[in-house]
Amino acid sequence: MGRMKRTTINLDLDLLDEAAEALGTSRMTDTVHAAMGEAVRRRKLEALTEMKLPDLTLELLEEMRRPRNFDHLPD
Repeated sequence: MGRMKRTTINLDLDLLDEAAEALGTSRMTDTVHAAMGEAVRRRKLEALTEMKLPDLTLELLEEMRRPRNFDHLPD
């Protein structure tokens, strides 16, 4: 985990409860951290969709996602 800061903030408790349910968290701090992490993840995904990658095809992505077997490599 990164740097930490203790602070006081005003939270909408109904929204916090909804977020906790959606994120599968139970503690307030965990819910806030998970929500911030989700916001950052979404921003990074949006940035990826805006990148120009002409050589990246659906077939290449499927190949990259395929499980690999490294048993054949020497020790």
